[in-house]
Order: sequence, then C-alpha cells, then structure tokens
Amino acid sequence: MAFAAVALPASSSAAVPPARVTVIGDSVATGVLWNEKALAILGQGVDLQMQVAVCRRLTGESCPYEGSQASTVVDLVASLGPRVGPTVIMVVGYNDFQRTFASSVEASVRGLLGAGVERILWATLRAARRPYLTMNADLWAAAAAHPELTIVDWNEYARAYPGWFQNDGLHLTRAGGVALATLLRAALVPQEDPPSIVLPASGLSVARLGRKYETRLSADGGAPPYRWAVVSGTLPTGLRLRPDGRIAGTPRRAGSVTVVLRARDANGATAIRRAALVVAR
Repeated sequence: MAFAAVALPASSSAAVPPARVTVIGDSVATGVLWNEKALAILGQGVDLQMQVAVCRRLTGESCPYEGSQASTVVDLVASLGPRVGPTVIMVVGYNDFQRTFASSVEASVRGLLGAGVERILWATLRAARRPYLTMNADLWAAAAAHPELTIVDWNEYARAYPGWFQNDGLHLTRAGGVALATLLRAALVPQEDPPSIVLPASGLSVARLGRKYETRLSADGGAPPYRWAVVSGTLPTGLRLRPDGRIAGTPRRAGSVTVVLRARDANGATAIRRAALVVAR
C-alpha cells in the first residue's frame, strides 16, 4: 500500500470532542501507521488523522512508487485546508533534496500556518546517511524563525537503539514504531514550565581576534542541568561550545556568524534560540 489516509476513533469519552492531530508522513511513518500498538499510543485521547504516503516529498513532485505518486506536503495541505486541524506532526523529509530542503521546509511551514495550524511538531531525520545531519540543521533553523514549530529530536532519541531500525537505518521495526509514537506522544503534551534560553539584550559579548574568549550561556525553567549544542550554523573558527554552556577558545578569523543554540534539560525538553557572535579585529 503506497498511500493511506486513516482516521482513528478517539479513545476519550469526554463531551468535548478531542482535538484533531494530523500526522503527515512518508514511508518512515508507516512504522507507526502499520503498527497497532504505536497507533494506540499516539492516538490516545485525540482525533488522530494519518496522512502517510510512500515517497512523499515536501514540494515539487514526489518520487514515483509502484506506478503511483503521492501528493507533496504543500499540495496535501492545500487540499485539506482547515480540515488538517490545529496540530500537525511531520514525519517526512527523507525523500527530499538537500540543496532545496531549507526552502521546502519554509514552504511547508507557511502552508500549514496558512491552513490555520497552530502547532507543528517535526521529527528530525535519522542521520544514517550524510545529508540528513545538514537537513536536520535546516529544521532547527526553521524552528528558530517560527515559534509555532517544535522540533522533536528523533535522531538523538534513537541514537543508541539500532534495533529500532531496519537494515537501511531509516525505516522502523515494530519496536522502532512504538518508540517513535511514544516520543511524539510525549511531545504532544505541553510542558508546564519548559526551558528557555536567556541571552543579554545586547546579545553575546564581542570576541577579539587572536585573544582568548569565554562566555557562559544560561537557561531558565525545565529541569536543570542543561546540555548545550549548536544545532544550526557554525561558531567562528577557534571557538567551541561545550556541553555545560561555555563558549570558549581563541578566535582565528574576524567577522560575524549567526547560529541556533539548543539547551536540553534533564527530562529531554529543549529550548532553541538564534544568536549572533561577532569577532572584532
């Protein structure tokens, strides 16, 4: 089966209809669609709609599969309109091209927001192949620009569990489908006190070319301690962000860069923020 649009009955018996959650996916998402236990986990208490198709791409044309061709994300969202609902989970991107991925993500997000979507959860790509790390950086950058977009870091969550994947390292075993559904389900539940990154109003302090530099990042909320990373962009040559939040080193090139910083708390919740760092002569 190449295409599937499945509506699952909600398990909630409340008088108020449960909120609609639409999953838009490619063949990786079939690991949830064709997995009864995974569907039960993800669909608990929500009106779950599965819009999953093999070979789906974000924009342009999807790749052909067994004589048929899936609609792209942009075309699917345009056809669904407001029926897509307020919350959308994206498990898609594996068939897209690296060179156009950032613009395709932007077009997809804009299309979803234009259809009335209020919250987008996008699972990072399992980086079993080289382009996907760069493409994940594009996802983090998009989230820094759109507060409605939350990145669910499937790549990091699954890093130590090769048994969740088939031989290609991308498609899911039954255990992998359950694991992905469990992660997405946790992301659906809003946190009472999520972490947030705190930066001075003036931004990061200016570094000087050839001189030792050190500054410490800070975060509020969530469950300390936090682990820090640059998830999009690159710090100036000679500087490195340590997991404890210290940016340190001796810059070897003048100029300015913009990066996306991520803080992950002890419970796995993340905060991201775009930051600029200047290296002056």
